[in-house]
Amino acid sequence: MPTVQGAFVLPLALDNTVFNNLTSTMGQVDGTFNLPVYKGLGVGVGGNATWYELNGNALAPLLTEGTLNRVLFHGKLWWAHYTGPRTFYEVNAKLGQGTWNWNCRTCTENERQASTHWAVNAAYFVHTSENLSFGLTVGYQEDAAEFGPRVIGLEQFPGRTDMGARYRFFTVGLLFSTGFRSTQEGVW
Repeated sequence: MPTVQGAFVLPLALDNTVFNNLTSTMGQVDGTFNLPVYKGLGVGVGGNATWYELNGNALAPLLTEGTLNRVLFHGKLWWAHYTGPRTFYEVNAKLGQGTWNWNCRTCTENERQASTHWAVNAAYFVHTSENLSFGLTVGYQEDAAEFGPRVIGLEQFPGRTDMGARYRFFTVGLLFSTGFRSTQEGVW
């Protein structure tokens, strides 16, 4: 049966100390439309948006106030398996195209970075009704673009020797899945 999934996720940056110091994650939302193909295997399409606030004093003496967001669209390949009458897990891989939008005090103009995005995730769901389930998800995601001083209009990060790194994240969050079939009386 076709489903729609939504997730509220907290992305935690990996191996990018300057990015961690400079940004405060406000949140990430993800939504996909999924179609089953064969015996638990399916495909989907969706989108994702992430918001950050920049810490103004992270690169003192420079003020780096501002905002950052990433918007992306992706395709999804997934496999799901029921572990009981009301529980199932899903593993999936996503591939898509995203855009990082930087708006900060030190930016010479609003910087945009286009990037290929990929992610792998695992989730465990519990049905609350025949068509609605809630779950927990963990995953890893990476973008081909890199964060460095030029992104925010600088030649180098003041007082630091590192020059930034790729956008890589560990993710953890809550999600829901809702199906599109009529419920049968007395099933749940």
